[in-house]
Amino acid sequence: MGRKFLLVLFIIALIFAGKGLWGRLRVEELNNRIELIMDYNALSLLQKETDKDLLVELKKRELTGVAVYPDTIRDLVNQGQARLLSGNEVNRTLDKTGTIDSLLNSFPYEDDSLFVKIKDPAVIRRAVTYLPEWKEKYQLDYKTRDDELVIFFKEWKVKFLHLSFGFDRDLIDRIKRTGLKVIPRVDNNPLNNQLNWDFLREMSPDYVIFSGKEITGYDREPGRSQLAKTADIMRTNQISFGMIEPFIARQLGAATLARKLDYKVLRVHSIQQGEMDSRLEKYSMERIVDRYLLAARERNVRLLYLKPFLQEKGGKEPVDLTLDYIRTLSSRLKEEGFIIGKARPYPQFSNTEVEVLFISLGIMIAGVLLLEYLSGIKLTKWALFIILLGLIGELGLFYLGKGMLVRKVLALASSVIFPSLAIITQVFSKNGDSWLWRFLKAGLISLLGAVFLSASLAHISFMLKVDQFTGVKLSFILPVILVTFYYFKELRFKREFNWRERITAFLNLNIKVKHLLLLFVLALGGAVYIGRTGNYPILPVPDIEVYIRDWLEKVLYVRPRFKEFLLGHPFLVVTLGLVNSLKNRLIFYPLLLLATIGQINILNTFSHVHTPLSVSLLRVFHGLWLGLIIGIILLVVLRYLIPLWSGRKAGIDG
Repeated sequence: MGRKFLLVLFIIALIFAGKGLWGRLRVEELNNRIELIMDYNALSLLQKETDKDLLVELKKRELTGVAVYPDTIRDLVNQGQARLLSGNEVNRTLDKTGTIDSLLNSFPYEDDSLFVKIKDPAVIRRAVTYLPEWKEKYQLDYKTRDDELVIFFKEWKVKFLHLSFGFDRDLIDRIKRTGLKVIPRVDNNPLNNQLNWDFLREMSPDYVIFSGKEITGYDREPGRSQLAKTADIMRTNQISFGMIEPFIARQLGAATLARKLDYKVLRVHSIQQGEMDSRLEKYSMERIVDRYLLAARERNVRLLYLKPFLQEKGGKEPVDLTLDYIRTLSSRLKEEGFIIGKARPYPQFSNTEVEVLFISLGIMIAGVLLLEYLSGIKLTKWALFIILLGLIGELGLFYLGKGMLVRKVLALASSVIFPSLAIITQVFSKNGDSWLWRFLKAGLISLLGAVFLSASLAHISFMLKVDQFTGVKLSFILPVILVTFYYFKELRFKREFNWRERITAFLNLNIKVKHLLLLFVLALGGAVYIGRTGNYPILPVPDIEVYIRDWLEKVLYVRPRFKEFLLGHPFLVVTLGLVNSLKNRLIFYPLLLLATIGQINILNTFSHVHTPLSVSLLRVFHGLWLGLIIGIILLVVLRYLIPLWSGRKAGIDG
């Protein structure tokens, strides 16, 4: 198979990849409606501090909805609307006073029995609708006297704290009269799931945001799971799923429910109440607003779940601070082109399996080219055989229903192949091109890889992060290993070597202090490099970096990645500019590794498919031009210092 034919196949693959990206861009551009939702449990605490009707005031500032929870026994106790009294406590009171409440005494209690006393008339009206069913199911009893209800549990179990009296209908009516929508927060508890399902059927809200660590109906035992019932109720009543971002709250069953709902999903971002009330500067009103804007702009979040300020900040009282906060957030969102209004899930979007097969041609052709460089063997005549094997493997996986796995494997392959090619073909190029032209070509090769990676993951599931790019650590490590292999093969072993002799020679090396220092620096750098990669990095982000990130976002709208514009791209410029004078020196290898990091990160940027494509493009563009400028400065300085150092060393040696 000739190279021209392979080039034609590659161009065809690129066209199919471009088609997939164009479809994704169109979907992203049409979805710019955002909702602002306030948590009522937190808001009710703020409402106690003012005579203003906060629901009305927040509606004026473009709040769109209020999230409400069903009332459990525990909630009512915490809110002071119910009181728990054990049989042991009743007996102690009897011992002290010699008297006992006649209503309590009418129950056959023991020390480990428990009474729930409720005096709120509205709660009592709700409770009595559930108690007849509870009486039979949980072996309890209850009685009323005047304006008091007593529920008696002869054998108390902690799980009964989670028994729910349902939603406060008076509160729901008041929220609706204000012109705000009601968003139910329902949990997963076998005691209450039927109640939750009935409420969803009755209310048919636009969407539901589940509370707790599990989706209603989830069970670890697949045969006992009732997620299908939850999904059926939501589909029938056209209820969308408000899916909380996993790094905020990872809810078990969320991905399964999203798939069962055909991705009728809206991503949700929230901030904890403790963060809202923190005195730290990073939780100032301005920084919190910026955080929500970032979620909307860069992570396709369309439901912003808000908490009020409950503590004074910057000399402002919590009520005024909260009202200013909502007004500022809505104004900033509109300035960035978002519309405050009913959010809609993304339409179904995916390129076809046939298109994915064509896209894979480009990735496999690039893989064959990389193998040629690494092996030193011309593989053009074997290219058709390799490609056919790859296509057969993909077809088999598609047939087995493993289409998502095919996409992930292709994306991972792109993230490894193209950065490796970018460095190997340009750093070790012998065609005499200028360093600037080779820098641009390296970036272009990596961007081609980004096109194939993004097109491989062109599916609504990845855009919503129901599924996500896997093998992040591998995508950061393998290109470094491949570039290292090529470096030693080309520059150290000079193509002519015997493996046994080379290994023996390596084991017999005389290790110098400079070698140990270099090894230590590489090991430390590698630990930091791996520790800061992935969706859940091990190493924390230092405060100074957070400050610089915020500043870059204000100046550039979308900040470039530090590993690109401060490390990878500048050192690629240095490596390309000094390759002829440094390639036989010890320092060249770490420079080469740093240069590789920049190209890896270009691909990694596009692996975050929940980030709009336009944002990823802008991020990479900023990284390239900033890295180029910093690299030029470094190159000029080093070209001045290296001759001085070489002359000084020669003088010392002489």
